[in-house]
Amino acid sequence: MHRIWMVALALMTFAGCKGDPPAAPEKSTVPVRGAAGDADLRVMIAELASSKACGLIRGGFQGLRAPEQPDVVTGVLWIRECEITNVGAQVTFHVKGNGWLWADQTKKKGGGTFVVRQYFRFGIDATMRGALDIAYDRHAHVVSLWFTPDRTPEVEFTIIGDVDVDPHGIWSSIVGAIGTGVGTSPVGLAESQAKAQGTKAFKAQLALGLAVTVDLCTGLSRVQIGRTAKGEMGPAGVGETRRVPVEIHPGGLMIVGPQLAGSGMTIQADAVKGAVRIKLMCAEHAETVAAAFIAGGTPATVPVLGSVDVFTKARLRIKPAKCPVVVVVTPLGNAPARFDWQRPASEIARSTGGPLINCRPKP
Repeated sequence: MHRIWMVALALMTFAGCKGDPPAAPEKSTVPVRGAAGDADLRVMIAELASSKACGLIRGGFQGLRAPEQPDVVTGVLWIRECEITNVGAQVTFHVKGNGWLWADQTKKKGGGTFVVRQYFRFGIDATMRGALDIAYDRHAHVVSLWFTPDRTPEVEFTIIGDVDVDPHGIWSSIVGAIGTGVGTSPVGLAESQAKAQGTKAFKAQLALGLAVTVDLCTGLSRVQIGRTAKGEMGPAGVGETRRVPVEIHPGGLMIVGPQLAGSGMTIQADAVKGAVRIKLMCAEHAETVAAAFIAGGTPATVPVLGSVDVFTKARLRIKPAKCPVVVVVTPLGNAPARFDWQRPASEIARSTGGPLINCRPKP
C-alpha cells in the first residue's frame, strides 16, 4: 500500500505539472487546464488521501521532542486509530492514540517547591479539518503533499495513571497538609498542569499541518508535522540521522517505526551516555510492549528478530523479515542514557521499492 500511494502521488503530480502541453491529437476534446483542472486535481488528491493515507499513519510510533530540549527525543507518540474523510477538496483527519514523555519540572509556588520527574503516559483524540495541496519540483524531483488546517484543531488530551510528586518537596508538604481544605493536592495540581500543557502543545503542533514528501529519484518518503518548502524533503527524524539524539530514563521505553525490511535491516548505534539495549521486532509485538507500558504493567515478553547491547558503538543486522519492523529500546542500569541510531537512508528507500523515476544524467 505504501508503494501504491507514492506511485499515485507521482502520477497525480505529473498530471498537474505546468509545462508545454502535448500536441492535441486530431478530433479530440481539448483537455481542461487552468483553474478548473487544478480544482479537479485537488479533489482527486483529497479522495485518494481519504482512501490510502491512514495506511501510512495508523500503527506508527513517532519520537516526541523534550519541551525543555527540543533537539532531544524523550518520548513516543503512538497513532492507534486513523480516519480520513473528504467533501470535495476539504479533508477531515481524525486520529487517536497514546504516548509517553519524560517530564522533569520544578516549580516554586506558595513559598514551596513542586517537583515532577517521571514519564507522563497520555491519550490523545484529535480532529483536524482543512485542505490538501500538492506540488512537484522538477529539478529536485521531490513531490510534496501538504495538509493545511483551516481552523484550530480539536484536541482531547488525557493523563493515564498517577502523577508522582516528590514527597520531600516543601510544596508537597504544604499543599498536602491543607489540600482537603482548599480542594487542591500536589498530585491534582500536577495532573491539571500536565493536561493543560499537553492540550496546548498538541493544538499548537497540529495547527502547523502535515506534510508528506517523496524523493522520486530514490523512493525515500517522510511524514512530518508542519509545511515543507516546495522541492525540499522533510528533515530526517530519529533513526535516520545521528543528529537526533534520544534520552531514556530508568524504567523508560523508546519505540520507533515500523519500517519494511524485506531485504533485511541494518542499524548503527552510538551511546553518548549510559547504555541501552536495542531490539528489532515485528510491529504486532511492539504494540504489545507499548500497550503494557501505557498500562503501567510489567514489560511484556515477546519474540525479537535481533538484539544488541550498546555501551559505546554497536551494529545490528537482521535477516529479511516479512513483517513491518519496529525499533524498541530500553535502558541498561539505573542511570539515564543518551544515544542515537541510524538506518541508512538508501536502505530505507530500497525497502519501499527504490526509485520511482530514472534520475541518472543523460549521456
